[in-house]
Amino acid sequence: MAGEVSKEALESILVHAMFAAKTVRPQRDRLLEVRRRLQQQLNPSDDDMAAGLRQSALDAEHINLAFAATLNKLAVERMKVAVTMKHCDLACEISKVYYDGMNDGARAIATCLELAARSGARLDLSPAFAAMPDEQLYDALVAQRLPARPTTQTEAFSCVEAAFYAVKLCKEHHLPACIEHLVGIRAPPITDEPEDEEHPVDAAAKTDLLGPAPAAAATGEPPQAAANRSVDVDKARDYIDRACTLASLAVNHIDLAVAVISTFLDPNKVASLSEFTDTAASISEVPALPPGLICCYC
Repeated sequence: MAGEVSKEALESILVHAMFAAKTVRPQRDRLLEVRRRLQQQLNPSDDDMAAGLRQSALDAEHINLAFAATLNKLAVERMKVAVTMKHCDLACEISKVYYDGMNDGARAIATCLELAARSGARLDLSPAFAAMPDEQLYDALVAQRLPARPTTQTEAFSCVEAAFYAVKLCKEHHLPACIEHLVGIRAPPITDEPEDEEHPVDAAAKTDLLGPAPAAAATGEPPQAAANRSVDVDKARDYIDRACTLASLAVNHIDLAVAVISTFLDPNKVASLSEFTDTAASISEVPALPPGLICCYC
């Protein structure tokens, strides 16, 4: 049938789709765990701060009032440092997702679409996705419903496209923003793709997903002062919530695409490919981060 991909090409596409599914899913689970930990790490309340001040003052009564005031100040700083270190730990966990599985997953999903296009597939892509600002794209992806009962290759590739944008938006916008609002330092961008090579999905949409990065405003403040101003735990929670939503959307879309593509192949071949990707989709617990990244967080 015109517009359908051959079985040989579908096998290659399915391998990458399975790899993406088995790579993105563990990262989604890691993000859910980070969100749970972040929700438990509330900032010290006013009552907690007051209790700490009272206790430090009582401990210092037998010395002198001046020393009591010093202990009060140290108690406040100690609470702040404890919270900051917990946020640094979470930022490091998020950076592992950012530099590890999500990047590999996005690359595998993009390869699926590239192979489909080269094999003559009929692609029903959404050019509007590539032109949308980040927040508008998030709303569009969340509003987009999964096909009830997809049966065609075209529908399967549309699911792959939605998964691609969900992963791309998660790793390029929401995860770096979450890190920035946790510790005041934005994660360096991943720049492993050739600068002169247009991404297959962006090429199909005839536009770029992301425009040029805005130049940093010159504030005249020391870097650390500017970083401290950007720390906002409430915003970090909002971004991690959205990142989890996008990761779950990606998993659902790619799982559906794998299920549909599998119906065009021999079940024994599908089982063989699944076993192969189980081995290939290994998730590193300690990914190779850019030099000095963890030191910047902690």
